Amino acid sequence: MATYEFYQQRAKQFQSETEQVEKIIRQYAWSRIVLMIVAVGLIYLGFSNSLFFYFAGLTVLLFFYLVKKQLKQEEQKRVLANLVKLNEAEARCTQFEFSEFPSGERFADPHHPFGYDLDLFGNGSLYQYLNRSATQLGQERLAHDLSQLGFDKETIEYRQAAIRDLGSKVDFRQQAWATGREINDVEFDRKPLEQWLTEESFIYRKKIYTILKWLLPAITISLIPVVIFTSTPFSVILMMMVVQSTLAGFHFKNTTRIQKILADGRSIMANYSKLFELLHNQQFSSPLMKQHHSLAEEAGREVKKFSALVNSLESRMNPIAMMFGNGLFLHDFHSVSNLEEWREKNAVALPLWLKSLSEWDALLSLANLHYNHPHYAFGEVTEDLIIEGKEVGHPLISSAIRVSNDVTIGNPQGIMLITGANMAGKSTFLRTIGVNFILGQIGAPVCAAQWKSPIIAMRSGMRTSDSLQDHQSYFYAELHRLHSIMEELRSGKRMLILLDEILKGTNSTDKQLGSRELLKQLKDCNALVFLATHDIALGDLEEQFPKDIFNTCFEGKIEDGQLSFDYKLHRGVAEKANATFLMRQMGIIPS
Repeated sequence: MATYEFYQQRAKQFQSETEQVEKIIRQYAWSRIVLMIVAVGLIYLGFSNSLFFYFAGLTVLLFFYLVKKQLKQEEQKRVLANLVKLNEAEARCTQFEFSEFPSGERFADPHHPFGYDLDLFGNGSLYQYLNRSATQLGQERLAHDLSQLGFDKETIEYRQAAIRDLGSKVDFRQQAWATGREINDVEFDRKPLEQWLTEESFIYRKKIYTILKWLLPAITISLIPVVIFTSTPFSVILMMMVVQSTLAGFHFKNTTRIQKILADGRSIMANYSKLFELLHNQQFSSPLMKQHHSLAEEAGREVKKFSALVNSLESRMNPIAMMFGNGLFLHDFHSVSNLEEWREKNAVALPLWLKSLSEWDALLSLANLHYNHPHYAFGEVTEDLIIEGKEVGHPLISSAIRVSNDVTIGNPQGIMLITGANMAGKSTFLRTIGVNFILGQIGAPVCAAQWKSPIIAMRSGMRTSDSLQDHQSYFYAELHRLHSIMEELRSGKRMLILLDEILKGTNSTDKQLGSRELLKQLKDCNALVFLATHDIALGDLEEQFPKDIFNTCFEGKIEDGQLSFDYKLHRGVAEKANATFLMRQMGIIPS
């Protein structure tokens, strides 16, 4: 397991490398200053001996070479700074302090079938604990996988192999995260780009424009020596420049529209090309990662080319560059034509490349979980309607205080009735089952020594609340959720159902009667049901339906005037209550 000290050591290592890069940057900066002084001196001497002008030119070229080298070092410095930040955050995460990672609040949905109840998104959520995705694409895919489930057995097993494959590649995973964090792509809207991919070309493959974009610049450029060495007036060149600028002006509005659509994604796509290049430089053994690897080389090359083409188009933003670019070379026509040619070649492939990036980027988060917790088990997928787990715990509770339990349901009883006092651990247990079920369904490691579960849908009823906007009371909202669960079950769907203290909005007699009737309905459905309740009277249902319902409980202990819990799951019905004891302890009622 990766420890606090391990990540702190990596942070120190990258900090040291950052300092070395900063030293190199300073050397480049001072070298450029010296070169500029030398260049000025050579230019001055050139007025007395033209030979010095040549040396001045070479000095200027060397200056720009150093500029390019310094920009590379600046980029490396940013990546190293991100690596320092990541490893310091990972060190704190080993102590279950993970608030620095994106919370995924934008993915939270109070009406989701189980996400809101299980704290999938938001501060302190499972998503925030897992998320190490480098891009918006990966973050969206991770959120989708957690909330939608839906993988078949073969896909789950492929994903498990890919996670194992990626788990050991800590340098690659962290480099990808640090590279992705160079660009903030969270606000990048891909819809305009996707729309542009489906548009018709208006220059590329238009025969007249293909001829004109080469013919007119050739004529204009060839006139320059004619004007210089003959008596031909300069106005001829100006006339040709006006003709080309006017022709470009006919499509000025459409060209500007394309530029605005593509400019927002230029730097982001360039960043994506770096991630594809990182992937291409790795070796993988798992079939799924080999598939992604096979796309990476072409994807990286073509996406990088796309970014360069957009950058070329953007140069028209400079008025002087636009005037001479279009006047002499019909720059707009060439730039748009090159982009349309690229689109024709890659319009179908680009969405597939981005989908591939989103998939393996999301897997990086799950591989990080595997690396940090190598003792977590990978779940076994079974066709039987059973869940079996050994030493199952909640992954968001520190191992220092986590209490794990063995779980078996569906062999043969499909309904586990869980009784216990307040704070005994019933709700946490339900969330433990739900969260580990999700991890198992997406191929991720499960916080357990052993885990087996089927591929079924999941629904929960734990945090139903009033909704003024939907004009629903708490009680009606709960009934609506129970109704939707029963409708799905009656349609034949197999489900895992997590219910916590249902029918709280009615009196105790009505609540007990309703709970009994609901359980009688559920026992005849294709479902695994965990129902937590304070109502110990429901415990007699095990005697009535021993093949379908069984009792478990969480008990508290009162010793020497102190209340404590062991958070261990026991068979049977809870016998102790703590409400009266706590009220007396707090002085609410007399001792």
